[in-house]
Amino acid sequence: MLLKKLGASNYFVAMIFLLVITILLVISAFIVTAFMPGSLARLPYQYEMESVHEFEPWSFEIEELGAAYPDGGIIVNLKQTGRYRSDLLLGEGTYYHRDELVGSNNTGGIFIVTELEYFEEMKGDNIFKPVEDKTLLNHLEEISEAQKGIPTLWEGAIPLTFHKENNLVYFYFISPDGNPIMPPSSNYSDLTVFGAFLVYLLFLAILVMVITMLSPDHRYSKYWVQLGETRPSFFSQAIILPIIALLIANKLSVDFFGYPDIYLALGYILVIFILILANLGNKIDYLDFGLRRDKLKYGYFLAIVSAVLIILGVRGLPAGFFIDGTDQILQLPMLFFLLALPREMIWRGYIQAILSRRFGVNLGLILMAILATAVHSTSLALTDPWMFLYPYTYLEIALLVPGTAVIFGYLYLRTENILACAVLHSLILWLPGIILY
Repeated sequence: MLLKKLGASNYFVAMIFLLVITILLVISAFIVTAFMPGSLARLPYQYEMESVHEFEPWSFEIEELGAAYPDGGIIVNLKQTGRYRSDLLLGEGTYYHRDELVGSNNTGGIFIVTELEYFEEMKGDNIFKPVEDKTLLNHLEEISEAQKGIPTLWEGAIPLTFHKENNLVYFYFISPDGNPIMPPSSNYSDLTVFGAFLVYLLFLAILVMVITMLSPDHRYSKYWVQLGETRPSFFSQAIILPIIALLIANKLSVDFFGYPDIYLALGYILVIFILILANLGNKIDYLDFGLRRDKLKYGYFLAIVSAVLIILGVRGLPAGFFIDGTDQILQLPMLFFLLALPREMIWRGYIQAILSRRFGVNLGLILMAILATAVHSTSLALTDPWMFLYPYTYLEIALLVPGTAVIFGYLYLRTENILACAVLHSLILWLPGIILY
């Protein structure tokens, strides 16, 4: 209301007002990250078996974890960076977690991530001898491929990981047959988790302000105003829940069979086909999916700027770019037409439009974001329920997923062009694959 009054009286004053708020939000985000360095996400690690060694009898205690291997065992290095290393420690032994004995019959090892210097202190004078037995190496390769590592969040958009920065970073126990025992044992502080929530909340607020500043002359079209004055039919509203159920089933089927996300397009096309049939049967009115000819020329610059800001805000400044041939270039139009566009047609072009007509623009936007979060959370609960015992999962389901839905929905409200939303959506999916850090 205040912004509308300022805009009506003085356009320049309104822009200054928005700019000051944005600057304050940016300063706040820098302050949070300065005092809570663990609040920023990292790139997900790619694990593969880099080296395999046998070790002598070994015992250690680090923070809340203790282990003793009286007959020695095997260590498999899966990842080593300039600061951290990720290893599998396998062998018959005794394991302790927070001074409590872990059942030795059910535990066959540990996946552990530590600082390099801290690992050397753990190792002490223990001698590591390379393993050369090919049969054993093949078996260890299978165990390595079964590991989940540090959980990856937001895999459907910009994959992220969070972990502690010092000493014992992360660990979980492994069953005797080599499978992860979840949930992981994490010792994250509540303050660090809160810091991550606060940083990304500030970032989403900054993005909303930027979109507002870059579309200062926005006015709802007569068509949109007419929609707002026309209550949707009962069928138009009731079909939303079956659509949600179908989207969940679509996601679960793709995850169950291990197909790439591109196969989700089949479910999206089915939903769009059902909506078109309902429209032809006069069950749904004003079905345009946000693809109105008079609005198709608006919003693309805003979408590109938003995509760049999202990538920079979540991942940080890139070190460079790398496009691996024409196949990676062709991924962008494939993502646009098979994933981003049908998703936006369903979520923003139909669901948000119907909810906005029924409950108003603002509440419709919020309800759409809640439904998107419900779909994501339900799929996660049915595929990886242990993730709900991992604290950063709630950053994903309480902020990242609904926040992104709000950004897409807000862009749609400012442009009334679903193609602009699809451009933003496809760039978010494609850009992380070509950016180097």
